[in-house]
Amino acid sequence: MEDNLFKVMGIEDPLEIEGLTGVLESILFAAGDAVKRKDLIRIMRIDEKALEEVVVTYTRELQERGRGLKLLLLENRLQLGTKEENTPYLKELLGVNERQSLSKGALECLSIIAFKQPVTRVDIDEIRGVNSDYVLQKLQEKALIKAVGRKDAPGRPKLYGTTDDFLIQFGFTSLKEMREENALPEKIMERDKRKKELELEEIELFEEDDV
Repeated sequence: MEDNLFKVMGIEDPLEIEGLTGVLESILFAAGDAVKRKDLIRIMRIDEKALEEVVVTYTRELQERGRGLKLLLLENRLQLGTKEENTPYLKELLGVNERQSLSKGALECLSIIAFKQPVTRVDIDEIRGVNSDYVLQKLQEKALIKAVGRKDAPGRPKLYGTTDDFLIQFGFTSLKEMREENALPEKIMERDKRKKELELEEIELFEEDDV
């Protein structure tokens, strides 16, 4: 009996590729959430090169056939999602009201987390100039951010980072892509600039004390 569903060292036969694209679709559909590449390799019993070929083929099929789904490449994970142009229909189905969209404060807070993560609430407050407790709570309820750990500091404050849902909802495949396509928010730039100025002032004072 073969120890693989198809071939261990990659795929050559187009029929086998078609079979594996169906397997991939079934796994992602059943999972509902993002699945790690290493888990797909294990479950499908193929190597990394073969998985990449299946991903490319499946992505092309979805585009050429005008399907309502798309394959989301989330760093080291894969997930099935819906095409952006179908969003109005899905909002109608789910009864989503435009008033449920993110507020200016929530978007500001989310952008800070996205660019500075992992980041504490205190750091976010310093950049925004206001308390962010309520906004952080709402962003967590919407599954756009999550606690990713605790800072090694007094009180061990929570560190926040973005989720896969954040990448999906804003149309990014990775944080790297987001940072490459978007400028650093002005408030973060101002805060980092001020922080560097204060550090330089401290160095100058330290040097003066040594004289």
